[in-house]
Amino acid sequence: MLRSRQVVLAAAAAGAAALLIGSTLAVLTLRPAVVDSDGDGIPDSVEAATQRTVVAATAGDTFTIRSRLASAPYQDQFEVSYQAGTFFVTYERARGSDSSYQLELRNLVEWVDRNRNNRIDPGETIGVGTTLGTSAFANAPVTKTEVDSADGGHVTELSIRSTTANMTLNVTVAERFMRLSSTRVLTPMEVKLDLTVDRATLAPGSSLGLDVRINTTKRIEFNNQSWDDVNEFAQGEAGLNVTGGPTTSPATVFFSWSKSAIADGREIPVTYTNVSTGDPNSYELYLAYPISASGSPVRLVHDPVLGVDSAAYEGVVTRTPELQGDLVVYAASLAAAVFLIALTLIVADRRRKKREE
Repeated sequence: MLRSRQVVLAAAAAGAAALLIGSTLAVLTLRPAVVDSDGDGIPDSVEAATQRTVVAATAGDTFTIRSRLASAPYQDQFEVSYQAGTFFVTYERARGSDSSYQLELRNLVEWVDRNRNNRIDPGETIGVGTTLGTSAFANAPVTKTEVDSADGGHVTELSIRSTTANMTLNVTVAERFMRLSSTRVLTPMEVKLDLTVDRATLAPGSSLGLDVRINTTKRIEFNNQSWDDVNEFAQGEAGLNVTGGPTTSPATVFFSWSKSAIADGREIPVTYTNVSTGDPNSYELYLAYPISASGSPVRLVHDPVLGVDSAAYEGVVTRTPELQGDLVVYAASLAAAVFLIALTLIVADRRRKKREE
């Protein structure tokens, strides 16, 4: 009777120990539940938490895009508006910090790379090829198209063709992340701007450049690596950040661009030069496209981005992920623990019998 009780107690202890060991191993193997149903490289949980409400309105040669995130406890809002060749970007954080800049497409310029460094240095421009701004985009209508992305988010596409220059602006904004290529993901915190210059005639030996004016009262910083590049949504991008508010809760907007463009079907490098205008709140930016024209018309495609460093997005991706237990590992560890303890009891019982004999 005593032996039977000991066996029962031993079995109960073995079961309890096995349950404890199995539970411990299962907890130790907890892992984030990662699902990417549309295959864009962004987990569905992140896409759902960062999906924004986007409203785009057009009127004549103007448009306004308002993008708002209201996923508790994170919320913020940014706006990109446009009028006749000039963009306005503003960003407001929930705690009151804000930032903004105005960007004007001023001129297409011709330049000669005298020192062969692939960038526009002082004295290298030889003239304005085409005046942009209101001269080229006033009264140029904005057309709007809306489509759905692979995972059901809304995508808005806006297009503007200049009236006097052979330039087309294609603007894309999405509510959710959207993969554009193997190296580029469009985030819901930005607006993609595709610039296409068609049939630009340059003097033999000269190259094409884009003259951009940026006005802001906030802090500006030029970087050789963009926000998208740093966060692995793009490769090979440079840009500038405009930051307002206190250092404890800053608000940052950015303008970035790829370090390469397509000219007549081939890839060329893109460099930048920022030049002081004499006004502390105004900056001149030249994007250089070293083409070395032969005198025939040139077609150029480049894709800058206007966006925000969303504090709400940072809050989503840095929070503790949802965890999921591994039931297979739990069951296997439980069975192994039971087997080992039972084997130990059998061996102990045999040794006891041998001692009694």
